[in-house]
Amino acid sequence: MRWAKFILLIACMPCAALAQDVTARIANINQAAAEIAVLQKQKGADGAFAAIEECYRREFATAKSFSPGVEACVVQDLIVSKVSAAFYGRQTPEVRKMAGAPEPGEVMNAMIKRTIGAFRRFSVPEQEARNLNQLVEKHGMDAYGRTMFPGQYPEKKN
Repeated sequence: MRWAKFILLIACMPCAALAQDVTARIANINQAAAEIAVLQKQKGADGAFAAIEECYRREFATAKSFSPGVEACVVQDLIVSKVSAAFYGRQTPEVRKMAGAPEPGEVMNAMIKRTIGAFRRFSVPEQEARNLNQLVEKHGMDAYGRTMFPGQYPEKKN
């Protein structure tokens, strides 16, 4: 009977480690989202994109793997690019041209190149990249919205 408990314990260890990894990843996503929201509130989209570019530069200089720091850069890139593309998409082409704003597709294509470059640089499997994107959609966008629009963004319902 003791062997059965031991085997069950060993079999569940990867499950517990995976749960911790997901919990830590969600915390990292939420923190990155809130930080970039604060910065974007202060400095606008141009300031947010400049910070993201600096984040990639800083993290790529020392990272040997897809670290939480690199992940934070990707998370911020995904969020700011998607929000910016959605915003620009609501503007008419004439308004975008007058404002010197990029086309929404250009914003998304540039983000895709940067994020895929980060995933490839650190050999992140495609499914892990997809999982990160889903976590950003589910958790990061909420954290960003609550930080950008406190009191106006709907609370999460579990």
